[in-house]
Amino acid sequence: MPSFFADECVARLIVEGLARHGFDIVDAKVECRGDNDERVLALAAAAGRVVITDDWGFGEMTVRFGQPAAGVIILSLYALSGGAREAYAIDRIIENADRSPGHLTIIEPGRIRIRPLPKL
Repeated sequence: MPSFFADECVARLIVEGLARHGFDIVDAKVECRGDNDERVLALAAAAGRVVITDDWGFGEMTVRFGQPAAGVIILSLYALSGGAREAYAIDRIIENADRSPGHLTIIEPGRIRIRPLPKL
């Protein structure tokens, strides 16, 4: 079971929901409030944690610029309303948790895309 690092933009309900399902998850709002994306990615990579975010910049940092990452999950769920967004995100993250390390995973309503990342 992978460990996660939730970026500051990730809803508290998602962090709490994953923790309730037994996932080891660090919340950037608590651990590194105000750090820039590069620092968040570096901390997560050093700890072997998959980043969860809705910030597409993490995909660019890892795929385009080759910055090391244990994995990145981008939540692109703006088409869903509040409570539905969190529930959908939790369900899809849990369903794809074992595939997320070493990959860029993009979760959208009705579609999940998974792409291998460069090795650490």
